[in-house]
Amino acid sequence: MNATHTPMYDQNPAVAELNHVDGFDPKRYMRTTSTEDGQGLYLDVKYRKLWFRLKYPLGKIKKIFHALNAEIAICEARVYLNKDDPEDQYVGSGTAQRFFKAGDKFGESYVESAETAAVGRALAEAGFGSQFSDCDVTEPADQSLADAPIDVPAPVAGPSHAAASDTPSTAPAAPQPELTPAMSFEQAYAAMTLDKAKAVQIDCGCYRGQTLGQLALTKPASLRWYVDSYKGNNNLLRAAAKYLLDRAAA
Repeated sequence: MNATHTPMYDQNPAVAELNHVDGFDPKRYMRTTSTEDGQGLYLDVKYRKLWFRLKYPLGKIKKIFHALNAEIAICEARVYLNKDDPEDQYVGSGTAQRFFKAGDKFGESYVESAETAAVGRALAEAGFGSQFSDCDVTEPADQSLADAPIDVPAPVAGPSHAAASDTPSTAPAAPQPELTPAMSFEQAYAAMTLDKAKAVQIDCGCYRGQTLGQLALTKPASLRWYVDSYKGNNNLLRAAAKYLLDRAAA
């Protein structure tokens, strides 16, 4: 973006009036980022969400995961001006996909990244960001601009060239308890990982024999039944379904 470029938001009152909220100027929260063409402005998704909430406090943003597994997350976001609006009466939608990449702080947070990108696109389509379409970088190349919380893993130490020491190495961490259906829900959830949750096999109902990971790919909304309505004694099944839903909503 040319540094001397004046956004249409500053030139056209009608553009600035779109979704106007007294006392809130979204342009104040935009920041400059590098692009292939020079520089661009970016409005973080957290500020788009704040803007939306100020304008439509009774609105809602619905997230739908069309795919969620150990390799890919595909999320769709839909924006409703009122939480009671019919399912098909959303004013903006956006879809994003992200891939898992081991050892990469963004690739390991691929679920959160897909959700954040989908919400940002949906809000822009609904008029919360499209005012800056002549200068905004909706999808910056720098993934650090994604505003979903990301924990940076500690760096892995490389091979040491120091002389070998006789000092014994630190004892390995205690192994996690084996997951069993007889565990309490709290125990099972505390020991759960994404891979373990996906591998849990469904032992009842019309999806008997499938794993929760397979169900998450084909009928992700059905995971909610195992959390809210399942009456069986398999706490592992209930905890794994809750874990997958929490990961998708994070």
